[in-house]
Amino acid sequence: MQCSKCRQEAIHYQPYSGQYLCREHLVADIETKAKRTIRQRKGLCRSDHIAVILTGDPAERALLFFLHKLTGKRRDIRVSGISGGGHESPGSVALRAGATRIALAITLEDSSAAILTGILRGEPITGIHGGGENAGTLPVIAPFCHIPSCEIALYSQIFGLDESKMPAAQENDTLYDDVKNLLGAYAQRHPAAPHAILNLGEMLAAAARETDAGQNKHRTVDEETR
Repeated sequence: MQCSKCRQEAIHYQPYSGQYLCREHLVADIETKAKRTIRQRKGLCRSDHIAVILTGDPAERALLFFLHKLTGKRRDIRVSGISGGGHESPGSVALRAGATRIALAITLEDSSAAILTGILRGEPITGIHGGGENAGTLPVIAPFCHIPSCEIALYSQIFGLDESKMPAAQENDTLYDDVKNLLGAYAQRHPAAPHAILNLGEMLAAAARETDAGQNKHRTVDEETR
């Protein structure tokens, strides 16, 4: 099958877009989406030290590679891989390393399942994780949150990244696990569903931020008029 954008042989079919993509255009599609996510969330600033949390998930190596590739020509931004294993929170580890921002290898399946889990629990949706957008005092970015895990796996294969390590064992969240499995099965028949959930979550998070900003503004005005 030919690539939908050129005449090269396709290596991947995107059911949610209806496109066949060759190696070159798959890489371009993934990196364009990741860059757009960073840009929309203002995820890169001068003098940043971005810490990619490494727990053994193969997607984390892909994220570290992508961020090095993105910032390779910039001397004002540093990217480091930091071990996130053990009982200590990633935020504490990153703070000790002098990081200013945390990068998590959250894929489309992770982010949409987390948002849907938060909705089922009745929790406020304030970010793509279905919860807060920071780890301790550090802001969090998730450049891969709009990208399916199968595409990140292909991205890793294309660039010869080591995928031999298995994800580290983590505490189980049975509701999240159930939701992720159900959503994965549903997405087999309706591939756009995870994207729709993520878009909904981002809309709810944006509305929550606007509400908080309005409340803070009124609170400041009230304090000034006392």
